[in-house]
Amino acid sequence: MEQIAGFYFCHCPDLQMAKEYMEDDYIASFGETWINAERRTFWTEDIQNNAFFSALDMNSFEKKNKIFYVRDCHELTAEQWKKISQALGKPRPDIFSVFIIHNSLDKGKLKLPAAVQKQKCYEFAQKKGWIYESAGITEHNFAQIIKKQAMAKYGLNLANEVVNILKETLAPDYSSLNNVLAQMSLFAEQGEVSPSVVAQLTNYTPELALFDIIKKIESGSSREVWKLLLKNGRQTEDSFLFAFIAVMMREMRTLWKIKAKEQVFLPNSQIANKTALAARFGFTNISKIISLLCFAEYSVKSGKKAPLETFEELIKDILKIYKKDASQLETLYSVSDSQQG
Repeated sequence: MEQIAGFYFCHCPDLQMAKEYMEDDYIASFGETWINAERRTFWTEDIQNNAFFSALDMNSFEKKNKIFYVRDCHELTAEQWKKISQALGKPRPDIFSVFIIHNSLDKGKLKLPAAVQKQKCYEFAQKKGWIYESAGITEHNFAQIIKKQAMAKYGLNLANEVVNILKETLAPDYSSLNNVLAQMSLFAEQGEVSPSVVAQLTNYTPELALFDIIKKIESGSSREVWKLLLKNGRQTEDSFLFAFIAVMMREMRTLWKIKAKEQVFLPNSQIANKTALAARFGFTNISKIISLLCFAEYSVKSGKKAPLETFEELIKDILKIYKKDASQLETLYSVSDSQQG
């Protein structure tokens, strides 16, 4: 049997796609000893504090293969890559190191960080073919990838109408794509799923009033938000609160991806506004709103608070964050901490 590579580079903006290639296509081809190998994940700080290099040098009485995944390698400096290259010059047959470079696309194309391009380890990997490169899921390859995944994993033959629905509703994310395909497989008949079923599974459309409310929240206009809520008159209903939470959570995931420089599909008219919001909020404030949404859902479903009370507190707290006044958030955070028993 062919010997597993000494190390490997995965250059792909979609982490899950890179990981699945390594696990299912490459590592699995080397048999049980590597399928059952011990796996460890290292981060950029583990390069800086030498934890990764210590693990490479460590000898164990237990003769078990190890797979080391090193994340966020696009953030490493040239000096750190030089140190990695030197360490990889002394291969360990029982250790397989995978370096994952998942930086965002540059004008729709992969761009390898300059810090790694001229390293001996990368040049050697190029000669040996120890590199996986993929632009991830893009607008151009979406149909091809989802059709291939649907057939290979679930035996589904997707009609073009179904593919178009999925392209309109799904984020360009490998995990999201596979989760929806798994759900669709439960409703398949003779390997096909009707467009109406797919629309029900993916195309959740809350009342249009919710989008108006979120627009007013984004503008930081408390008065306009409350006017819309009172005019709608349905904020006391559980379903309306949960619909708001679902839409707002989707907004936060979009902002998070933009801030993390991940690929998102947005209408051109929204790109500038969402990008500005993501930059202004930062990960901290996005995380605060996500926490508020989770606690709001918990407080109602657990019976700790009524929907109207929860909705009012949630709106007040979110508005404070949008208006850059998060110093005195309401009591939603304490709902689960102090009242769980």
